[in-house]
Amino acid sequence: MKKILSSLLIIGIVGALAVGLSSGFFSDTETSQDNTFVAGVVDLGIDNHSFYNGVLNPGTTWRVDYDLSDNPPRQFFNFTDVKPGDWGEDTLSLHVRDNEAWLCTDVTLTSNDDNGITEPEGLDGDATDGAGNGELADSINFYWWADDGDNVLEENEVLLPAGPMGALNVGETTTVALADSQVNIWTNLPNSPLDPANVYFVAKAWCYGDTTMTPYEQDGGNQQSGPDDRPVLCDGVNQDNTTQTDSFTADITFNAVQSRNNPDFLCNPPEPTPTTPPQISCDEVDNIFASSFDANDQGLRKDSTPVLANRSIPSAAFGAPQTSGADSDVGFPAGSFFSLGFPLGGNDASIVFGFPEPFYPNPSGPDLQIFEVTGGTYPDEKVNVEASSTAVGPWTVLALAATRDEDIELSPLTSAQYVRLTDVSNIADFPDDADGYDVDALKAFCTEVSL
Repeated sequence: MKKILSSLLIIGIVGALAVGLSSGFFSDTETSQDNTFVAGVVDLGIDNHSFYNGVLNPGTTWRVDYDLSDNPPRQFFNFTDVKPGDWGEDTLSLHVRDNEAWLCTDVTLTSNDDNGITEPEGLDGDATDGAGNGELADSINFYWWADDGDNVLEENEVLLPAGPMGALNVGETTTVALADSQVNIWTNLPNSPLDPANVYFVAKAWCYGDTTMTPYEQDGGNQQSGPDDRPVLCDGVNQDNTTQTDSFTADITFNAVQSRNNPDFLCNPPEPTPTTPPQISCDEVDNIFASSFDANDQGLRKDSTPVLANRSIPSAAFGAPQTSGADSDVGFPAGSFFSLGFPLGGNDASIVFGFPEPFYPNPSGPDLQIFEVTGGTYPDEKVNVEASSTAVGPWTVLALAATRDEDIELSPLTSAQYVRLTDVSNIADFPDDADGYDVDALKAFCTEVSL
């Protein structure tokens, strides 16, 4: 008995070891941790270095700011007592943070007011007072250019389009491209976005009067030789008193837009060309017939033999029909139609017919008619009718199973030029020598006419 128990104990231990060993399968574990997406940044920073009559103006000068808020106010001009002959110059440095970007600027005239007519104004002919009637905006001329950072227009620095602020109506905005897919005012190259590694300078000057803005000699970007040494030459001698008390305000906005995945960006995209609705005629003289074919996949006769040769010429269905339109046609000439055949032997029993120009819906009648030939008493031959603007689709079903000379509506399409016909007749209804739907002609009723 002890031997038996001892044997059972040994067997149990060996069995337990065997189970433990059998669980040690080959294995491996690989883990990719903390997979992350973080949106990139396009952040535009601007600082401004502003001179008024050749003297640095602290009120319109600030260090680089990535958030031009109203506290403190960031204004490129804020001059409340200007006189003819006054002038100013600002050089902005533009910093785009983290990602390359396109840059546009919008200038909007927000007010242009006459704030009362003084005696000198009236004597000089000013008779219009109030909001929107100011003359000052027409007398202060603005100039912009890509600068090298020294606040002075120099040789090889080109003036951008500008002029008096009064060239804008109140509320009107003009947009200037600084860097987009077609132009970069600093590199003179297309497809040259702003690089975060660089600082870009754009200068603006204004003159209350007349100036030719003749460029100074280039001094290599010496920022210690600015408008205090090389001023804007502004002459106010031609100004009269009509601008007294007048004021105007404007907003200047800089828009930075990512350039990556946006290669065709334009600050001034072209206006969409307005499309004139086509002039459509459904008069009989303007009806058209199919005159071409494509993708001929003719089927077979019911007995799987080829369709007869004189019924296998697609051009036989071109032009006006030879049939009478009766249920049983008589007297039609041999070879005057095309037979689709039945979809036997791996073919589709289909063909695409083309019209010489697009056709359109008919507001008071059929849009399309398929003429079918039936000689004698015969089961109904049926055809699936699809339409498209191209010979290769995409195709829109107009009729699932049109019969004989059935009228077809073009809806939901607004126009088409190609029609695909596919035989869908019930083969079992026909004798062995039958060859499917026989197409005599395709007629479209409404076409575009010249005005």
